[in-house]
Amino acid sequence: MKQITKLFLALAIVASPLTFTSCDDDSLYTGNDYYDDLVANAVQNYYRVFPNGSSNTAAYNWFITYYPNAYASELEAFMNAIGGDIYWDDYNSGRYVWNNSYNQRQESQNNSLLEEARTLTGEWEGSMVYEYTDDSTKKRVSDQFKANMKFFQYESSKNSLSGHGTEVDTANDGSTQTLDFSWYIDKNGDIYIKYTKSGTIFRMDAKSNQKGFHLGYESQKGYDTFYGYGVSTNTTDEFYIDLARQATNNAKAKILKAYTTTNNIGNYVFGNATRNYNSLNSAKAIDGLRAR
Repeated sequence: MKQITKLFLALAIVASPLTFTSCDDDSLYTGNDYYDDLVANAVQNYYRVFPNGSSNTAAYNWFITYYPNAYASELEAFMNAIGGDIYWDDYNSGRYVWNNSYNQRQESQNNSLLEEARTLTGEWEGSMVYEYTDDSTKKRVSDQFKANMKFFQYESSKNSLSGHGTEVDTANDGSTQTLDFSWYIDKNGDIYIKYTKSGTIFRMDAKSNQKGFHLGYESQKGYDTFYGYGVSTNTTDEFYIDLARQATNNAKAKILKAYTTTNNIGNYVFGNATRNYNSLNSAKAIDGLRAR
């Protein structure tokens, strides 16, 4: 009887982990985290395409190509699920050296600049008006569309003032385009954004109240907003964004389902813009989506 009792006890111990891992048939469990259906679907499709895995760059590009409307948290969950790292140190092999002296992994001990970088990190969505010179008519044209922008902070250092991101533009007719970009904040608090494909660089002026920007908590609305001008430094293009935070952020741009930043950086405001000019810029714009 003692031997039989020990046998049943051993079987019970062996079977017990199976009981814990079968809590939810609709979720994908990989040791520590549960993922929603989109992430589970992406992981399955990824391994159909890359049965032996791939580089971080290939996985990242594959995901944003086939799941352009995914949230930042879903992108991070996907990369974690396949054993990748969304903040890999060799992102794009260091191609984002914008001039002879600037390295994209900008770091700082300036608390104000760090708070600005952490506030910028996360997911934003709203209206963008993009102004450019038409190639055929040589006239200035403004296109308006919905823009979703995700800013990720490099993790090479906790003091990083730079990172990379993705932008998904959607026109009224449903057409979309997905753009990669890198970004950094300079010593003046100006935000620089460089689009990977076109090489166009935009500067958002922190000190200007006419053509500057607002980043952070907007008391009248009760949540974080990001609006203002971006003026290209190497073309004649300009943009105006009027975005609202879609989720809160931290150093890894994790989604916490809120419209303000985490407590340690909540209610900060950056930039000197005091007026939102979106309605003024939208009035002269047409519905469209410039390929760029």
